[in-house]
Formats: sequence, structure tokens, C-alpha cells
Amino acid sequence: MKNSEFITGKVPITKEEVRAIAINKLDLKGKKTFLDVGAGTGSVCVEVARTYDEMKVYVVECKEPAIELIKQNRDKFELSNMEIIEGYAPVQIDEKMDGIFIGGTGAKLEEIIKWCHELLNEGGRIVANFIILDTFNECLKLFRKYGFEDIDATMLSVSKLDKLGKGEYFKPFNPIFLIEATKK
Repeated sequence: MKNSEFITGKVPITKEEVRAIAINKLDLKGKKTFLDVGAGTGSVCVEVARTYDEMKVYVVECKEPAIELIKQNRDKFELSNMEIIEGYAPVQIDEKMDGIFIGGTGAKLEEIIKWCHELLNEGGRIVANFIILDTFNECLKLFRKYGFEDIDATMLSVSKLDKLGKGEYFKPFNPIFLIEATKK
């Protein structure tokens, strides 16, 4: 999905190039449940819910402006398979997940990683993205500490064509660090 399809505000959005790679790494085909933690505008959960309409998609977000955008985007795309949980992760969810995407963690990274490990089904995939290198490194350590396997990491650098004077150049975005892993 194009970024321009989403209702946005001053809430961060996971850019379409990053979404495409992250969702691919989650390997969600044929899966039943998905969780988006710290969803921002809801671009990841909306794209997952729209692509996999038989999947139950859970969204956890604590910031009111983000919650409103997620609701607006859910309604815009008429998604009935999304459940928005307003609050700070970790929260009580009574269902196991086949896939989890972590977009934001605030100051609760370790609590969230432990919670995600408990929530994931065996063989479930998790993908986390970060723009801060220190947080990426901490997450990598925590994935190992809590027993995730097949851990892999990717740094994405996306630039988009933009005007500069009479010409054009590739305007860079912040690098994004993705970590993917499996619960065995």
C-alpha cells in the first residue's frame, strides 16, 4: 500500500518500503493471528488486515492521537478483522499470536520482548524495527536472552527522488534497523 493511502497526522508511519519488507519477513500466509505493538498510524496492522482478511489482527497503542488515526484508517478501509487495544504494552490478550510486529516500545522494551515471546505460538515470527541504534542493540540482546531463534537483522536505507533546484536528487530517510526471529 502507498503511504498516500493512509490518513496521517503528526504520528509516525512505517514507510511503505519498510512495511513491505517487514510484512514479508513475518511470513503470514495461512496464519490466523497477528499483533502490532506500538502501531503509530496503523500502517502495518491495516496493511496486514487488508491483505489477510481472514486473520484476526490485534493492535496495541497507548497514545491518543495514534489511536484516533488507527481507528480512522481501519474505518477508511472497512476492516472488521482488527481489534484495537488502548493501553501500554504489555496488556492482557487471551489468544496466542502467529506473528508480531513491534513498531514502538517506549521505555518497556524488555517487558514487551518477554511478553511477545509468551504470546507467540511455536514457530511464530516476530519483526521489530528501530531508528535508534542503541535500542536495536538492546533488542538483539533481549531476543537472545528470551530464547528466540533464527535471529537475523537488516539495515534499510531508503531514499526517494525529490526536486533540488533545477534538478532532482535522492532525499534520504533515516536508516531503519529490522530484527526478525522465530519462537521454536
